[in-house]
Amino acid sequence: VGFSGGYVGVDVFFVISGYLITGYVLNELRSGTFSLKAFYLRRLRRLAPALVLCSMLVSAIAWCVLYPEDLRSFGASLGLQFVALQNFFFLADGEYFRGSDSKPLLHTWSLAVEEQFYLVWPLLLLLTRRFSLLKKGLLLGALMAVSFGLNLALFAVSPKASFFMLPPRAWELGIGGMVAMLEQEGLLTGWASPSMRSAVGALGLAMILFSIFVLDSNTAFPGWAALLPVAGAALVIVAGIGGRNSVGRILEHPAVVHVGLISYPLYLWHWPIIAFLHYTHRDPGSPGYAVLTCLGSGVLAEFTFRFVERPIRDRRWFPSSRSLLLASAASVGALALVAGHLYLSLGAAYRFEPAARALLTAPFRARIDRCGTVFRMLHPRDQVCALSRAAVPKRKVLLWGNSHGDMWSGMLAELAKEHQASLYLNARNCRATSDSAFCGPVVQKSILQFIAAEQITDVVLASSWYGEYEINDETLEKSLEAVVANLEGLSVRIWLVVDTPRGLLLDPITAFEKNPSAPAPGKVPLSEFRPRQQRELSYFSQLASRHKDVNVIDPSSGLCDAEVCSAGRGNVIWYRDWSHVTDEGARTATGQFAPIFLNAR
Repeated sequence: VGFSGGYVGVDVFFVISGYLITGYVLNELRSGTFSLKAFYLRRLRRLAPALVLCSMLVSAIAWCVLYPEDLRSFGASLGLQFVALQNFFFLADGEYFRGSDSKPLLHTWSLAVEEQFYLVWPLLLLLTRRFSLLKKGLLLGALMAVSFGLNLALFAVSPKASFFMLPPRAWELGIGGMVAMLEQEGLLTGWASPSMRSAVGALGLAMILFSIFVLDSNTAFPGWAALLPVAGAALVIVAGIGGRNSVGRILEHPAVVHVGLISYPLYLWHWPIIAFLHYTHRDPGSPGYAVLTCLGSGVLAEFTFRFVERPIRDRRWFPSSRSLLLASAASVGALALVAGHLYLSLGAAYRFEPAARALLTAPFRARIDRCGTVFRMLHPRDQVCALSRAAVPKRKVLLWGNSHGDMWSGMLAELAKEHQASLYLNARNCRATSDSAFCGPVVQKSILQFIAAEQITDVVLASSWYGEYEINDETLEKSLEAVVANLEGLSVRIWLVVDTPRGLLLDPITAFEKNPSAPAPGKVPLSEFRPRQQRELSYFSQLASRHKDVNVIDPSSGLCDAEVCSAGRGNVIWYRDWSHVTDEGARTATGQFAPIFLNAR
């Protein structure tokens, strides 16, 4: 409420974590008492109790609230968080600022990054303990520079990977660690006068506040922007080393200190409350729900700190390492069984009657993963992946488009196998047109080079068209004509696909919520679809008249009759949301797409 860049709190936390944990490790290395076993047991005692308690309660609420698609996703994130790999899942499963309201455990990606870092960082400090300060500083500084450079480079290829993964985030924890190292060497003791320290602390605090109030979900983040909260946090810490200062006096206030004490459970509890409010169509930013969110998070955090965290940390509960390990194993094992069940049972779809189940499980029968996470990780720069390869292909077909193109890929792969053809798909969720830096000329050029090198015979251009990406109609048409001209120069057949009907009533979730006692697939009047359909048909026909080998496909005939366009028939559901078809919906247009795989023009 009142600011848009709250997500930079994670970056501030990374710096603080790097500073504190590195300080502990260096102190023990200096005294000769450091043990990796003891280090990881301390991490377990510190992190597991609150996380287990939160996961149990959130799982119970998720069971009651979430629909199958979201509950299955929740199960995967629940199971992976106890092996610190949930950031990989969120990288593949969705985006941080879009669709996040259906992921109650999304915020735990930061815990995964932190724990992955601490699998490596103590070993690095241990191996370099006999290095001189200069040698150690150069080595660790170089690693942090590589991490920051990777953050910038990876952002241009996959912004989500830059956001969720450890390598492009490690520099943030490392900055805090470097501050601790300099402090341990005495280089920050008495480094400046109180007034100078106050000025540095104020500058650091201003950088953090600027990030909180100015950055938003449209900011290219992490990227260069992450320097603001990270450097700001480091400056605040440096300002507090060697003496008091004005910013330090603010942070020493008992109320602020107490927020710090309960900050871990506060972080764990706040997002599930926000996510469940979103999911049940309530606005957590409205005054009433904002107060509820803050009070609920605070009360749960206070309870967790007083009655779970502190007793276990003070060894009043589970005093021995053995008892702690046994309790942790039992709790995590039980949650792992829950997670596995939710995933394998398709989000416990059996909770619903057959008619409702058909609607609510429609997303499971749809193409949403494009080229797949493994391909994107192994080939981050490749712009095209193979969906089906024939030993001696009669045709080589490339499907090029955004998610409204990818939704046809399952049906096209079936046709490709039937006709002994090879099928390819563009790896980024981009139209063939130039729409942004992420979907721009460089991507176009790479795909056109692939078409020429692989001797592609047919290119299917399928996307959402008019009114998308804040691109005006004239710009879209000019860009599409340029793509068609380039493809014509490569002597390929071009297939322009009219987009499918769309409407909120076609969404299976909306259809279920509209009539949960007798759910049925939704419908929209054909008259709502007709103007957009005719507009696309008209322009595509103009392109066909100006360019050879341009063909137009209108797949709507299997979805619409003379009066309405339907989202399914009986328990066969054709839509996975308000505008994307399922694999079953795509098969209604098999006849329209089949000519692509025939040699005759």
